[in-house]
Amino acid sequence: MSRVKFNGFENHIIKQALNGFSSQMEAEIEQAEADGNRSIYAPGFFNMICKDLIDKVDDMTLKKDRGL
Repeated sequence: MSRVKFNGFENHIIKQALNGFSSQMEAEIEQAEADGNRSIYAPGFFNMICKDLIDKVDDMTLKKDRGL
C-alpha cells in the first residue's frame, strides 16, 4: 500500500462519496426490480463493497484523524 495517508477532511469527503454512491446504486437496483427487470447485482452488493472501501480508507487515514 501507499505510504501517503489521508487527512481527516479527505477521509470525510471520500466516505461521503462512497455512501452517496452506495445509496444511489441500491435505489437503482430496487427500481429495476420494481419495474420487473433483473439486475446483475444483488441488493446489498454495493453496501457491502462500499463498507469494505470505507474500512480501507480508514486504514489509510492518519491515526490522529480517524473516527471523524
